[in-house]
Amino acid sequence: MKLPEFSVRRRVTVSMLFIAILIFGVLCLTRLKLDMLPKITPPVISVITFYPGANASDVESNVTKYLEDELTTVNNLDEITSISKDNLSVVNCTFKWGTNLDTASNDVRDKVDLAKPRLPDDVEKSLIFKFSSSSFPIVIAAVTATESYPQLYQITDKMIADPLKRVPGVGTVILRAGLERQINVFLHKNKLEAYHISVQRLKKILKAENINLPAGNLKTGRFDYNLRIIGRFKNPRELNNLVVGEHKGHILYLRDIATIRDSFKEQIEKAWGSGRPGMVLMIQKQSEANTVEVVDAVMAKLKKIERRIPHDVRIKIIIDSARDIKNSIRDLSKTVYFGGFLVIVVTLLFLRRFRSSLIIALTIPFSLIIAFIFLYIFGYTINIISIMSLSIAIGMVVDNAIVVLENIMRHLEEGESPRFASVFGASEVGLAISASTLTTVVVFVPLIFVKGISGIIFHQLAVVVTVTLLASLFTSLTLTPMLGAAWLGKQKTRKKNLFSFFYTLGEKILTFFENTYNKLLNFSLAHRWLIIVIGILIFGFSLTLLRSTGSEFIPSMDSGDMEVNFRLKEGTRLEETEKVAKQIMHIFKTEIPEMDNYYALVGQSREGVATALGFEEGSYV
Repeated sequence: MKLPEFSVRRRVTVSMLFIAILIFGVLCLTRLKLDMLPKITPPVISVITFYPGANASDVESNVTKYLEDELTTVNNLDEITSISKDNLSVVNCTFKWGTNLDTASNDVRDKVDLAKPRLPDDVEKSLIFKFSSSSFPIVIAAVTATESYPQLYQITDKMIADPLKRVPGVGTVILRAGLERQINVFLHKNKLEAYHISVQRLKKILKAENINLPAGNLKTGRFDYNLRIIGRFKNPRELNNLVVGEHKGHILYLRDIATIRDSFKEQIEKAWGSGRPGMVLMIQKQSEANTVEVVDAVMAKLKKIERRIPHDVRIKIIIDSARDIKNSIRDLSKTVYFGGFLVIVVTLLFLRRFRSSLIIALTIPFSLIIAFIFLYIFGYTINIISIMSLSIAIGMVVDNAIVVLENIMRHLEEGESPRFASVFGASEVGLAISASTLTTVVVFVPLIFVKGISGIIFHQLAVVVTVTLLASLFTSLTLTPMLGAAWLGKQKTRKKNLFSFFYTLGEKILTFFENTYNKLLNFSLAHRWLIIVIGILIFGFSLTLLRSTGSEFIPSMDSGDMEVNFRLKEGTRLEETEKVAKQIMHIFKTEIPEMDNYYALVGQSREGVATALGFEEGSYV
């Protein structure tokens, strides 16, 4: 039994099928997550190594070179690049698309371990960083203070960052700038020389004394106690009384050759929020978490945190990814709704029959609902690409239904019954609309097999358009003939009323267009070579426009944010870079009254993750 015949004879079954599709589709739609783009995980692994106190040349020759020598032998490696700068080495390993990054990261870690014996002793442990779209911060906030500024790092770390780390979906909370507490030991050069004590010796003594060690266990009676030797310094006073040697029979304490201060680490980066000194808080999500859900949870948590922090500490949200995603999806959704409305209006203007137009209009929601079901099954999100795909397909989903309905109307005008006209009208054009739909589908199917970052983006576009078009074909061969048999009847003489007036007016307009097209077609057939030459000239002229047409991977979007990057001469001190940053902030404050919030960040992050993400950093940036 053919689909149209089955649909007309089994109206209840088909009706229940589409009601089930409607319910399941709405359920899937409510569970689909929002995001800006499909998940993108480029096959890039970065090896970040911090070498404190070394300049770029030393980093290149003593760290980067040895790491590159080992990493070039990793399997499936496509390209290797490196960045060597003061205190920091970043080696980027780009693998072939399709490489399992978990396996690749293990291989990279093994190669880094092989290079470790050749690296300087004071090089810190290398960080293996896998790049993905989730690595970019979803929330950037400026945390500022006045009276509490010396304790701001401690406040932000314990009272803000720690609670945020427990929010479901939050991956990492990065703190940048701020005054981080440190016990500083200032050595007196003259006294070191007088007592014949070297700096290296002092480093070993401090490292050996500042440690807690397990000391086995002690069994007594019914209990078994674990023993530990407590050796870590609890306060600066204990450091003052640390024995560092002996001179002429007298014990030397650390206070005899150094001054100990409970102070802060040397600042290698500084931050401001709305002109006030502070810190920058960057929140990354877990790789499988949804951006909008995580940001909403973070915002709710920040409202609770603000009640517990000191009154002079302010948290200003600078970048909110969820806001940009919601705005983009909302704007695109409006476009889809408006496009669907125009499709219905155009259908009504040309068909000039309410019931016929309603049958065509029902094709749109059911085709889109089936697309939402497959989006949920495939694990996709509602993003710019999926909404754009629906906007492309929404104008094509009614084509099949219009062809089927027009053929049904032709049979009705010939005097056939609605049931007979619906079955045979749909069956006659079933093969034709199937071929027409498949010729459109085969244009998008090859996009599924495109590799690289383009394949990640256009794979979803191809799947959504293909599923939507196939859903429209299924709907036009089932729902359209069923509704045609139920709602359409033999043509009757129209009574004179307002609707008949518009029907007659529309008939005259369409007849005018038909006659005009008939004349144009006759002219084209009579002057074939002229039409061919004109077509070739237009095609050739369009090719010349390609040279003046720009190209870009993704069109630029106006999210209402503006970013200013500046770079001074390499080697410029942080204090000089700070002066330039303050001048730029002053310009922002005085020249841009509509500005909501702003922040500034200068210097070099300690971990170097910003460099791995492609951002430039340093004391001169």
